[in-house]
Amino acid sequence: MKYQELLKLGNLNELFLAATHAKRANSMIDREDLENDFLMFLEAAWPSIDSAPFQSCWAIDAMAQHLEAVTLGHIKRLLINIPPRCAKTNTASICWNAWIWARSQQSFVSGPQVKFLSASYNSALSLMASNKTRRLIMSPFYQALWGDRFTLRLDQNSKSQFDNTVGGSRIATSVRGSLLGLGGDVICVDDPHNTETEKKIETDADRRVVASWYQELHGTRLNNPKLTPLVVVMQRLHKGDLSGIILDGSEPFVHVMVPMEFDSRRRSVTVILPQLDYEGKEPTPWADPRTDDDELMWPERFGHRELERMKHLLGPYMAAGRLQQSPIAKGGAILKRGWWKLWDMDVARTYGLEWAEGGRKEFPECSFICGSLDTSYGEKDENNFNALTVWGVWVDHNKNRRAMLMFAWAKRLPLHGQVLTPRPNEAGVNFRARQQREWGLVEWVADTCRRYKVHRLLIEDKTRGHDVANELRRLYARENFGIEMISVNKIDKVSRTHSVVSLFVDDVVWAPETKWSEEVLDQCEYFPRHDHDDLHDTVTQFLNWARERGILLRGDEMSAALEDEAAYKPKDHGVAEHYGV
Repeated sequence: MKYQELLKLGNLNELFLAATHAKRANSMIDREDLENDFLMFLEAAWPSIDSAPFQSCWAIDAMAQHLEAVTLGHIKRLLINIPPRCAKTNTASICWNAWIWARSQQSFVSGPQVKFLSASYNSALSLMASNKTRRLIMSPFYQALWGDRFTLRLDQNSKSQFDNTVGGSRIATSVRGSLLGLGGDVICVDDPHNTETEKKIETDADRRVVASWYQELHGTRLNNPKLTPLVVVMQRLHKGDLSGIILDGSEPFVHVMVPMEFDSRRRSVTVILPQLDYEGKEPTPWADPRTDDDELMWPERFGHRELERMKHLLGPYMAAGRLQQSPIAKGGAILKRGWWKLWDMDVARTYGLEWAEGGRKEFPECSFICGSLDTSYGEKDENNFNALTVWGVWVDHNKNRRAMLMFAWAKRLPLHGQVLTPRPNEAGVNFRARQQREWGLVEWVADTCRRYKVHRLLIEDKTRGHDVANELRRLYARENFGIEMISVNKIDKVSRTHSVVSLFVDDVVWAPETKWSEEVLDQCEYFPRHDHDDLHDTVTQFLNWARERGILLRGDEMSAALEDEAAYKPKDHGVAEHYGV
C-alpha cells in the first residue's frame, strides 16, 4: 500500500513501517514526486500538522505554485494577499520550510542546508509556526522519507531556533523582536500586523514600528542580497500597512492578490510559472481564474451565508481589507467618493460658465465664502500637515444651497516664514515668487483668504490654532475675513464624519475636477484609514459648522424652509449679509 493511501486512512504508524521496510526504489519514486511538487507535498504533509482534513482550493494552489517558483529561483520578491483561514501559515511558514529541506536538488534556496528566518506579528505566533515546522520534520511521514538526509541538532533545538546536522537552521522572530545578529537565506514574513482588533491596526505608531522593522529586515538581514528571496504573506488591513509600503515602493514584487469576491477591475495577474505544464500551449502569466464579478473564492468553504456573517462580524473596514484585500470599503468608507458632486465642463456650461482643461475656469457665483483651517503642532516631518480648504456657498438651478470646494492645500510650515527684502532691480513678480517660498503658515493662510475673498475663517480651538488666530488678527486686522474658533467638544472624528453624511447623500457637497481636489477626495474616501486626515478634518469642520448654523440644509430641511418662505415671505438675506460681510 503506497503512502498516499495510508495517509487517507490516517494510519501514520503503518506509514512509518511501510516506508521504512519498502524497497528503496519505490521509496525513491515517492520521494522524488514529493520533492518536485510542493503542492503534492503540502497535501501529503497536512495530517502531520493539522487534524482537519486538507481541502483543495485554487487559491491555495496559487500560493504553493508561487512559493515553488521562489524555490526554483524564478521569483525573488513575493507578496501574497489572501483572506484569513486559507492555510497561508500552514503553506508558507510551515510546509514550505520543510519541503525545501526535503529537496535533493540543492541550490542557495533549495536543500536541507538552507537557513530560514521566519517572522510574524508577535513572538507567540512565530513560535507556534516554528514548533509546527519542527513537529512536521519529526513526524513519521517526514522521517520515513527523508530521515536519512539529516537530523535536528540536540545542542540547538528550541522553538525559537532549531538547526539541522547539515547546516540548515530555522529562526523565529517577531515584528517587535530584535533582529540583531539574525539573518536568513530565505526570509518569510507571515502576518506582520495585528489582525485581532481593528483598533490596533489603526494606530499610526504601530504601523511605523512595522515599517521600521521591515526596513531593517530587508535592508540588512539578507544573507545574500543578490540571492536571498523575501516573501510576505498577509491580509490587508490599512492603506499604510506593510503591503501598502511594498506596493508603493520602488522594489518590484510579484503580487498575488486574492479577494474573497472577485473584482474584475482588480484582477491579479503575476508572472509565468515555468514549473507548470502548459500542455504544449504558449506559457502565459498566472491570473486569477475567475471571470464574473462577485464570484466567490472558495464557495465550498466560504459560501454567501458564511461570507455575510464574516462581513457582519468584521465591519465594513476590516471586511474590505481582510476579505477583499482592499483596505477601503467598496465605494468608500464613511464618505463614499461617489457622493461628491463633480463640477466639470458639462455642468459648468449649464450655468453659462466655463471649466476647460488648460483654459478658463469659473465657479458659480457664491454668496458666502468660508475657509476651514486645520493646524498641526509644528513644521517637523513627524508632525501632521497644516491644511486649508476654501468653500463657496452657492444656489443651484433648483434654488438649493450647495457647497463648492474652491481650493485646498496641505503643507508642513512654521508659524511664520523668513522676511525677505527685494534685491536691486528685482522684478516684483520674481520677488513675490522668492518670498512665497519662505512663507510660514500665517502668510499662506492670509494670502489664500485674500485671493479667494474669504468672509469667515474657521480655526479649530486648540493651542496651535490660537497662535495662528492671534497672529492673523494682529497682522491682518484690516482684511475682510473674520475668524471664528471652532470647539469640537471632545467629539471624536468618526462621529463628526458620520454627522455630515446626509449632506453628501443629498448632493450638497461639490468639488471641481482638479489635481489638488483629488487629495481632498482621497483623504475623505480612505478616512479613518488614510495616513493623513488633515484635509479631511477641514472638510468635516466646515460642513458641521455650516450645518449647525443653517447655512447648508438637508433635503427635508430645505423643503420645510421653502414652505416657510412661501408662507411668511421673510426679507431675503444672503448668507454673507447674515454675517455682516
